[in-house]
Amino acid sequence: MYRLKWPVHFSSIFKWIKDKFGALLNTKPIKRIKELPKTAVLAVVLITLLIGANSLFWWYRATHGGFDFAKEPEGESIHEWEINMNEQGLDEEELRKEYTLAEPPQVKPSQAEEDIKEISETPQEQEASPENTEPKKEPTKTEQPETTQKESAKVSAMATMAMPTLGKIITPFAMDTLVYSKTLEQWNSHSGIDIAAELGTPVRAAMAGTVAEVRSNDPRLGIVVILDHGDGIQTIYGNLQSDKTVKKGDTIQKGQVIGAVGQTAPFEIEDPPHLHFEVVKDGKNINPEEYLPKLN
Repeated sequence: MYRLKWPVHFSSIFKWIKDKFGALLNTKPIKRIKELPKTAVLAVVLITLLIGANSLFWWYRATHGGFDFAKEPEGESIHEWEINMNEQGLDEEELRKEYTLAEPPQVKPSQAEEDIKEISETPQEQEASPENTEPKKEPTKTEQPETTQKESAKVSAMATMAMPTLGKIITPFAMDTLVYSKTLEQWNSHSGIDIAAELGTPVRAAMAGTVAEVRSNDPRLGIVVILDHGDGIQTIYGNLQSDKTVKKGDTIQKGQVIGAVGQTAPFEIEDPPHLHFEVVKDGKNINPEEYLPKLN
């Protein structure tokens, strides 16, 4: 076994190291490196150090499972597919079958046709029944009851209702069935129709009337204008852009601009820009499509 003998001559060791280092510096590669600019040599050294540090980082991460700076308590890890969110997938087709009437609805005449049919019934038909045995004088046009004249005027006004705005109906009237709401993510009834149109498209009065109410922040329909047409008839215009076009008490002509299409209805915010339009007769919502003109 080799052992150092005392005293050790360190000068000879330093001389040997110096000789070897000098021989290394006198080699051709080192001489060529010395001839290069100092900035180039420094750049090569820095790039080499960066590549080495990056390689060391990824090697350590791959072999030691990364760096856990925020240590979590040890325990069995839960995988994403093992988490039970207690959610059930909804089959829209099954829900539609469940909430739709089993039998297809029978084709019925529109509300306007029924009202006109009732008005067109003459007292002659009533006299033909066996209960009316006494002859009655047939009323003339001037003797027609006042209530019948009012009802006729009401029906004729609704039968000539104008389109509040031009566009495609994206959500139909649905009081006996349900439609799916993207915003609420559930099935609901729908008391009017939604007519899609670009933001700012003018909204016009479907009939002549008076502004009964202007709502600036309705919780369902946002900005709303309600027109009163008399005889228990009202039209409702929701999801408007502004509440400054008309004010309560204004007299409105048929076709007059009362607002513009907006996107202010909280209950329908996920739908495209549209007008929410309702028709109310004697406090009951009816289908506006039965009175609006049929557009191709």
